[in-house]
Amino acid sequence: MIYKKNQRSIRPLAFLLIFILLGFGLTPVLAGETEGGDSPQKVFDAAKAAGAKKDFNILAKLVAPSERPMLAFGTDMGVGMFVEFYEGEKADELKKKYQKIQDKYGVKDVVEDDSEKLQITEQTTDEEMDAHMRKRAIKRFGHVDVVNYVPDLMAIVLKMPEMADQPFFPYKKLSGLKIDGDKATGKAGEDTITFIKEGGRWYLTADTMD
Repeated sequence: MIYKKNQRSIRPLAFLLIFILLGFGLTPVLAGETEGGDSPQKVFDAAKAAGAKKDFNILAKLVAPSERPMLAFGTDMGVGMFVEFYEGEKADELKKKYQKIQDKYGVKDVVEDDSEKLQITEQTTDEEMDAHMRKRAIKRFGHVDVVNYVPDLMAIVLKMPEMADQPFFPYKKLSGLKIDGDKATGKAGEDTITFIKEGGRWYLTADTMD
C-alpha cells in the first residue's frame, strides 16, 4: 500500500522531470567521439541510441558547451523536485544523495542583489526571461563539470520504480533538416529540433524543446 500510494503521488513529478530534461536538449555522442557530431543528423541519431540506454554521460556530451549551464540548471530542477516531494521509504536517502552531489560539485543557491533581479511585468518578453535564466544558470553552474554532474544527478532517480519505463529522447525520425551557417533546425513529429555548431562540431541547443 505504501508503494502504490507513493507511485500515484510521484508520477506527475516523474513526467515533469522528463519534460524538463527533454526541454533542455539532452543528446548523446557518436561512438568513438568525445563531444558533438559531424552533422546534425548524426547527432540526432546518436541521441536516440543513448536515450534508449539512458546513458546521460553520453547525452550531456552532445549538448553544446555554451548551453551546458542551462542543461545543469534543468536537470537540477527536475531531480531536485523529484527528491523534495518523494514520499517513499527512501525519501531521506534520496535527499542525502542529492545534497552529497551538490557538495561534491560546489553547487550553491544563487543569491541575487537588487540589480540582478528580474522585475516581471506584462511587458516582460520571453527573450528577457530566457536571458535572465541563462545568467542565473551560469552563475550557479558555470564552474561545474556538467558532463559528470548530470549523470551523477540522474543516477539518484533512474533506478526508482517510477522512472523505469520513462523514455528519453523518444523521437523516431528527423525530417526537413535545414542548415544555415552554424545553426540548423529540423522537425521530429510536431517538435522543432535545433542544432548549433561550436568548435567545428554540431550539438543540440538547450532550448530544443521550447
